[in-house]
Amino acid sequence: MEPSAKKSKMTNNHKFKNNKKKYFHAKRQVLQPGQRGFFATCNINEKACVRECYNLLNHYADILYGTEKPENEPEKKDEEEAAGDAGEGAGKPAEATSDDDDDLEAAAAKCREKLSQRKVRFQNVDTNTTNCVFIRTQLEDPVALGKHIINDIATTGKSMSRFVLRLVPIEVVCRANMPDIISAAGVLFDKHFLKEPTSYGIIFNHRYNQQIKRDQIITQLAELVNSKNVGNTVSLKEAKKSIIVEVLRGWCLLSVIDNYLDCKKFNLAELANPSERKSSGEGDSKSEKSLEESSGDAKSNEEKKVVDSESKKSLEVAKEDEKSDKPLEEVR
Repeated sequence: MEPSAKKSKMTNNHKFKNNKKKYFHAKRQVLQPGQRGFFATCNINEKACVRECYNLLNHYADILYGTEKPENEPEKKDEEEAAGDAGEGAGKPAEATSDDDDDLEAAAAKCREKLSQRKVRFQNVDTNTTNCVFIRTQLEDPVALGKHIINDIATTGKSMSRFVLRLVPIEVVCRANMPDIISAAGVLFDKHFLKEPTSYGIIFNHRYNQQIKRDQIITQLAELVNSKNVGNTVSLKEAKKSIIVEVLRGWCLLSVIDNYLDCKKFNLAELANPSERKSSGEGDSKSEKSLEESSGDAKSNEEKKVVDSESKKSLEVAKEDEKSDKPLEEVR
């Protein structure tokens, strides 16, 4: 225990007050209109889900597009140039110091702008929704990367994830009101529903939002799709293209994905679960074996019945022969 006199000195001394550490919270990345990325759902542990999303996306993005190039090289060059200018300014007379200070301030401002506008391939964005994670991406087509991940997991049976339940690529983010949703969907549907007629289905989910009604948004989006091409038809169970509508508080996530239902709705656990495959395979083999055994037993039973009937007939014939032979012997 420290004496009270020492404590009073420490508390009253202005040096200790000025030297206290100041902690600043980093600015959180928030959902914004026009973003694209990946929507992930999890159970309870969101931090682990974010970590697994980073690992998955970076792993497969490096395979498809190559490793991400660091953007620190131009910043280092600017810093070296600024340092060189500062060294040259030290040898100049006092009249040019004001110009050098302006140059230094301009260079520092440029560095700050570059740092603030630094682009990363994948960045976690706060959704303010429990068990929902959104990873923003700078890739032009997140659906291609999402399909590659799903196909690889389906073929290998390894999901490389424990906490991520569903990983859905999102093409457009807009505000959760009908005019913004219809305008964003119109641009998106031009890319998917204009050329060839196809079957489609609308999958709608909403969280912490009761203003957007299911029937209203489904009818308006269906009318928009039919206006793009009259040959488009609705198919709930066997849709070739699925329109994903995820409403999170005041934001709406839109995407159009091919064969979404066949891919287990991009559920990684269901795609990578080998138990179902084994159980189904074992069940089929067992059923085939049981059928073969039952057919074999039926055949053997029929053969036994035939043999028994033949043996009975032979015994009856033998008994009749014996009876016919007895009176002849008596006559003799």
